[in-house]
Amino acid sequence: MSGDYVLAGDIGSGGCKTVLLASDGRVVASARQSYPTQYPQPGWVEQHPEDWYAAFCATTRAVLAEGRVPPERIAGVGIDGVTHNTVLLDAADRPLCPTILLFDNRSTAEVQAILARWGDAVREQALNDVTTVWTWPQLQWIRDNRPEVWRATRRILFQKDYVRHRLAPSPVTDTIDAEGTLFFDPVAERWIEPFCQDLGIHPSWLPAVVPAFETVASVGRQGAADTGLRPGTPVIAGTTDTVAEVLGAGAVRAGAAVVKLASVGRIAVVSAQPVRLPRVLNYRHVLDGLWYPGTASKYAASAFRWLRETVWPDSAEEGVYPRMDESADRVPPGADGLLFHPHLLGEWAPHWDEGMRGDFLGLTVRHARGHLTRAVLEGVAFALKDALAAMEATGHVAEEIRLIGQGARSDLWAQIVANVLNRPLAVPEEPEASFGIALITAMGVGVVERSASAVESLVRYRTKVDPQPNLAVAYAELFSIYRDADAALQKISGRLGAFEQRQIQRSARLAP
Repeated sequence: MSGDYVLAGDIGSGGCKTVLLASDGRVVASARQSYPTQYPQPGWVEQHPEDWYAAFCATTRAVLAEGRVPPERIAGVGIDGVTHNTVLLDAADRPLCPTILLFDNRSTAEVQAILARWGDAVREQALNDVTTVWTWPQLQWIRDNRPEVWRATRRILFQKDYVRHRLAPSPVTDTIDAEGTLFFDPVAERWIEPFCQDLGIHPSWLPAVVPAFETVASVGRQGAADTGLRPGTPVIAGTTDTVAEVLGAGAVRAGAAVVKLASVGRIAVVSAQPVRLPRVLNYRHVLDGLWYPGTASKYAASAFRWLRETVWPDSAEEGVYPRMDESADRVPPGADGLLFHPHLLGEWAPHWDEGMRGDFLGLTVRHARGHLTRAVLEGVAFALKDALAAMEATGHVAEEIRLIGQGARSDLWAQIVANVLNRPLAVPEEPEASFGIALITAMGVGVVERSASAVESLVRYRTKVDPQPNLAVAYAELFSIYRDADAALQKISGRLGAFEQRQIQRSARLAP
């Protein structure tokens, strides 16, 4: 290759982070830009696809300027995105509606309808359970509730595919994003025709499915004008954020595990085979012969972001998270008896209950926002412990745990998680998906050898965090209280949700 750098963008839940990676694995420049999320109705979570592309273009221009690397030295471009975030395009490749995000739970009835028709056949063929997270029930909701959108649909792409298609026309996807639909067979690597027919998807709408490493297009003239990249620069298919994080953390052999402190609290244990059990998420690894089965807690760093927006609105965004950490660090472990359950829009593992709600439990007049902040850090750690226990109950024990995601940059949070799990954690220097997709891009265009050993040679670790025995004991006691409260409050969450719906209906009847 004529170039010795790659450029890679991570289209995340709250923003795009783009990096410039040298052939020796160094990140020489990075930039991030956030974009808004809309909550138009209770349980609805949406974003506009155009915002993703705008953020990628802005961050690409920023890293090219910061890195002072001429565009001709960029050997290739890669993009990852959040799984399950689907874009419906019309005949002119324009988005037809906002994208329903994986956090959205409006498709609960559609989930039940799919289960009634297909039962265990979905798990048997797609290797995953039907929940509101997946594309199939989301698209069924659009088909049944937005028929004008469905009639106008001519192409289905996923989050990273839409951004890549704007940059370098390429209506394809990779195997892992395809798997996130529930109508793709990850073993046979083909669309499941009866499921697609049940939904009413025309075969021409579906993208071709290729490996994540494959070069699928080159930067077009418009993409070059938007980003500052050289026209003709190779662009790989890319993949989803979680597998990029798994690879970027060096989890490339069976038994290696990751705990992800990003918008979602993701747990994954690398394995040679999928886990054919209910409530286990199964995805292929990008390296041949590996899978990364796991599970997840729905709100992790996103709960901390919610706290910032709600409790720290007087603080400027720049530098607010370190100030929040400082405030929490002045509060003793256990937050003086304050507990937080981070079920802000339902919960996944181990409950899989979209009706669960978050709460602060044990609030007194002594508690200030530093207590609330520490309680959120600890509550997310407890939710991760719950999810990890559910995963290890399948027999797949996490032999080595890497802590990844934006939250892993907080030394305080990393120590809390180590204490709650009572396990040592290795924290990579680059704990986010942007580094992983950069490595995948480098391997795809030949800047780096495509092998587990090559990845291991390039991944560096910032620190190793060991649990503190006395605090691990205290957190074990508090976790027991957390779990008991979770069980007791689950029914209360259901009653509150039913009350909210009745109030909405009453308001609708009274509206002029």
